[in-house]
Amino acid sequence: MMARHVQIVLSNPASPDRDGEYNDWYDNQHIPDLMRLPGFVGARRYRVALPFRGQVPWRYAVVYDLEADDLGEVLGELVASHSDGRIAVSDVLDSASLTALVFSPIGSWQGLAGHRRQIFLALSKPSDGQEAAFNAWYDGTHVPEVTAIPGIFGAQRYRLVMPFLDPLGEGQGYLALYDVDCDDLVALAGEVRQRARDGRTHMSDAIDIASLTAFFLEPLGPAATR
Repeated sequence: MMARHVQIVLSNPASPDRDGEYNDWYDNQHIPDLMRLPGFVGARRYRVALPFRGQVPWRYAVVYDLEADDLGEVLGELVASHSDGRIAVSDVLDSASLTALVFSPIGSWQGLAGHRRQIFLALSKPSDGQEAAFNAWYDGTHVPEVTAIPGIFGAQRYRLVMPFLDPLGEGQGYLALYDVDCDDLVALAGEVRQRARDGRTHMSDAIDIASLTAFFLEPLGPAATR
């Protein structure tokens, strides 16, 4: 069985008045084009529903599921397909803010599956020289405490394997995707912050907190699979 990876693509329309055109292109052309490429087995679009921490300059996101033993080959084919016209490039996309990061899973799923109504996405990196402590804290303390918050049901952690496009240059080498099922994301975000303040969620100096980027995503339409 091939390894499953994720590609996170964060983007914006070229201008606010082209939002409808951007969404039409993404749904009806771009994702169908990508899903014809080897290794692309799933995709789901989201909108940024609520920024939580750090720079969040994007309005939209896509989570792609990739299955490949050789990610370099898959991403090489992606680049080639843009060059030879199999993937149509549109000026409706703001290329300056386009971010595409490829991650591979680390550790095992924690929590209760089947409750992905929304996603809480966190991009992070360890403090200098503290990668082992960062991973031990994240897996053993942070994820269990965050998934104990009502409305957050489980999480999978990932390590960056290829910064395909990274215009912000934050160097965040780790990703956590939390499954969320909540009617009030503002209240949930407030609870996450409150638990960090009062110590029910134990933070660590092993995480570079200044570079942490986190936000909530809501799905746009059904997932694409093959």
